[in-house]
Amino acid sequence: MRLMVVGHPFLAAYNQRKYVAMKRLDKTLRLRLVVPTRWRERFEPTDWQVHPELGSEEVVPLKPHLAHSHMTYVHAPRSLAAILRHFQPNVIHIEEEPQSLITLETVALRSAFAPRAAISLFTWDNILRERPFPLGPTKLLFRRFSLRWTSLVICGNRRAADLLRAEGCFQGQVENLPQYGLEVSEHQPGTEPELRNELKLQSGAVVGYIGRLVPEKGLRILLESLEGLLNYPWQLLLVGSGPLEPEIRQQWMARLHGRVILHPAVSYNEVPRYLRCTDIFVLASQSTPTWEEQFGLSLAQAMMVGVASIGARCGAIPDTLGPGGTIVEQHDVEGLRHALETFLTSPAQRERAVGAGRDYALKNYTIESIAAQYLDAFEKARSCHSTGHNEVSESLEMESLRPRV
Repeated sequence: MRLMVVGHPFLAAYNQRKYVAMKRLDKTLRLRLVVPTRWRERFEPTDWQVHPELGSEEVVPLKPHLAHSHMTYVHAPRSLAAILRHFQPNVIHIEEEPQSLITLETVALRSAFAPRAAISLFTWDNILRERPFPLGPTKLLFRRFSLRWTSLVICGNRRAADLLRAEGCFQGQVENLPQYGLEVSEHQPGTEPELRNELKLQSGAVVGYIGRLVPEKGLRILLESLEGLLNYPWQLLLVGSGPLEPEIRQQWMARLHGRVILHPAVSYNEVPRYLRCTDIFVLASQSTPTWEEQFGLSLAQAMMVGVASIGARCGAIPDTLGPGGTIVEQHDVEGLRHALETFLTSPAQRERAVGAGRDYALKNYTIESIAAQYLDAFEKARSCHSTGHNEVSESLEMESLRPRV
């Protein structure tokens, strides 16, 4: 199979590992990752990279235009068309939302320069948004255009898949798969005594969070919950960057003197080391009118590393945790405090949670398993496209666009 992938996340070598794993499984796979030359990742600009197991020709950097967000950027049409014309992919996988401009551009150019290629899309979209005129109707039109020519949509969570099916304008193949898998060798349980000493973590239990320091991640709820547990020996390790950092430093670190350790954001490959410094991991996310948790990769990582995990009932978190973690309600300070107290006072409960979480993560989130499922989905999309299934989808799409009387 000749697979062409378009998507901004894959300018990072760490994220390219999904496709490296696919190449290990399928030695005949030929690959082109089309990525922006530069992107703002985790609040920091990042230049394109090439994974050590990929050839330089397999990662193709193109300068992005209108790069205000992943929804607005495009590439120079001539450059993208040249890749399509010369590579002639069997499958084009676009890891951007159906209504994004780069998706529209790729779908339109594919019709002219690689018409035999099946199109696959990825979506996280797990919330219905009411967009005002003219943005709402324009995005809907873009979305329907892209889905009209698509054979496969991979949804990053179950809610996204349910919304896509309910929308009624896509009749092709739908798969529910995580965007990334985890290397088991990097997510082994253990301790990091040197790093713990460097972070000034003491002998008590360490509660952890790794990610963006933003309100929707429920950090205030976590801090308020812990404030009621000062009679227990614990410390809170926060690893990340974001707009809540000044509040945490000026307010919470003073109120919880000596209990809160704030460390700057770390690279993806460093995350397991910091997780191994924790005993309990918390992701207390809170829904907003425009956002719900779309997966919660840090929870999957924490479970695989062997850390007892707690998550709020927000978006995809209950599915991500499965039977391997503890669920609390959103905004529930007392509920989270009770869950934390249980793990702080009962090592046996914590060990049971560790075992259940690691078993679930090993069953569902290894990179080999995810890569195999993506390959299988791409092969099905390729077969579906070659047998003319898209003609059926197109006729259904045209029917959905006709005015009703």
